[in-house]
Amino acid sequence: MTTARMPLPRSIYIEPTSRCNELCQQCPRTLLSREDDRDLSFEDFRYIVDQFPELERVVLHGLGEPLLNKDLPQMIRYLKARGIYVLFNSNGILLNARRGQELIDAGLDEYRLSMDGATRETYARVRGVDAFAKIWRNIRAFIARQQEQNASKPAVSLWFTAMKENLHELPGLIDLVYEHGIREVYLQRLVYFERG
Repeated sequence: MTTARMPLPRSIYIEPTSRCNELCQQCPRTLLSREDDRDLSFEDFRYIVDQFPELERVVLHGLGEPLLNKDLPQMIRYLKARGIYVLFNSNGILLNARRGQELIDAGLDEYRLSMDGATRETYARVRGVDAFAKIWRNIRAFIARQQEQNASKPAVSLWFTAMKENLHELPGLIDLVYEHGIREVYLQRLVYFERG
C-alpha cells in the first residue's frame, strides 16, 4: 500500500509585524484583546520560508502595517532571489521616498494601497487617523519615482473595503485613483463578525 504525499503549499501569508499606525474601526486588531505587538525578525522569517521549498507566492501582511518592519526590504529580496511573487497591503502612511525606493530596489511585485474613503473626514472616521492627504502625496511621489526609473514593479492597486460609512464615496474614490495614476481598484466587502 502506498500513501500519497500531500502537496506542499505554494502560497503563504506571513505577518512581518503585528504593529499598526492606524486604529481602523472595522479591524479585529483595534477591537479585540491580543498579545503584545512585535516584529518578525529576518532570521525567524527565513526559518519559516525555508520550510516551504515549492513556494510561488508570498503575501507579506496580516493585521499589522508591513512598512513598520525595518527588515521588510530584506525579506522581499530573499523571496525574490527564490523567484517568488511577493505582495502586500499597506495603508501608505510610511511610503516615503526612502521606503518607496527600497521596495522598487527589492523587486516587490505588487503594492496594494488600502484606502477606505474618498474624503479626509470619512478616511479619518474609518481609519482612526488623519493621514488622507499624506497618503495621497506618498502615492503620487511613489508612482512618479517609478515612472522616472521606468520601473514596472511593483504594480500599484487600491483596495477599498465597502461599508455603510463609506460606500457613497466610491465614485469620488475612482476619480482620485485616476488622478494619481493607479490602474486597478478592488472593492471588497466588510465581513462582520460577532464576539463570542
